[in-house]
Amino acid sequence: MNFIGATAVFPKELVLYSFRSSEKREQYTLIFTADGYRKLFPKIIALEEQAPKLQYFIPQAFIKPIQDLTPYLLGTDEPYVFDHYQIKISQLYMTIVDYNITTKHLKINLYVPAYDRFQELDAIEHQLKYLVMDVIGEIAFRKHIKKIEFLELPENTNRLLNLIELPDYIDYLYKINSRCKTRVI
Repeated sequence: MNFIGATAVFPKELVLYSFRSSEKREQYTLIFTADGYRKLFPKIIALEEQAPKLQYFIPQAFIKPIQDLTPYLLGTDEPYVFDHYQIKISQLYMTIVDYNITTKHLKINLYVPAYDRFQELDAIEHQLKYLVMDVIGEIAFRKHIKKIEFLELPENTNRLLNLIELPDYIDYLYKINSRCKTRVI
């Protein structure tokens, strides 16, 4: 997917992302998000439902989680193309730094190839957060991710987790209660 841009709209919690489809060069996806602000969720859903049918634009409410994980697990996923770099989700790794059992919030480190070269770019952290949202979905992101620290990808990735596996880890951790036992939900 080619990232076209993100535009903050009034109110500041409403954001519009635009992407050009890799398969159909002339089609754009417009993603309306509430940036986790729950009071705007009904308005975002109404925007998607009431949007006129257009030939070149596809409206979408919220950033939805990736459904077919196969290309990401195999490393054959399409790169996301941003202004000064491109990156595949399959190239991103993570570690879970902290998990709060009470609030169900995670703190993670996200390891990015060549991050040292790009960390000075203004929008890099926002764009990398978008990739995490793309993996788990906007609503799950706001519900479970408390903090993300971005780091350079080390040469040895043996003890790191693939970012695409984050939804499985969230599901597993969510099942753990305060007594450190897993329960069936």
